[in-house]
Amino acid sequence: MTVLEWLSSKTRYTFDDDTFKSIALDRGCDPDDDAYGGNVTQKQKDLMIADTIFEAVMLSPSSTPSLSQSHNGYQKTIGSETDVFQSRKIDYALAIYKKYDDEKYEILNGTIDRIKIVAIEDVMEV
Repeated sequence: MTVLEWLSSKTRYTFDDDTFKSIALDRGCDPDDDAYGGNVTQKQKDLMIADTIFEAVMLSPSSTPSLSQSHNGYQKTIGSETDVFQSRKIDYALAIYKKYDDEKYEILNGTIDRIKIVAIEDVMEV
């Protein structure tokens, strides 16, 4: 299994391959290397997982809107999603960054009070 395959299998985030490749390259890993070979350390793996969380928290929304349709009092809603575990994921990433004394610890730690999960509310006009 390549580093790219390993990294994309460890998350439910729908990043494109280029995002995962950049995370791997930033951590000194060749995305085509064997993830379980001797070239990839546990530290690199841990930091790539934390970087995936960092990318999701800093660059992706915590909520995605839904599509709603209504007709004569019938309403159909498709696909809204809110990441209710975002704060736990941030804590997990922070623990990894702190363990390895990584510079992203301070960046992510400084955003905790600024990141708020806002509920999406459908408003129907009458």
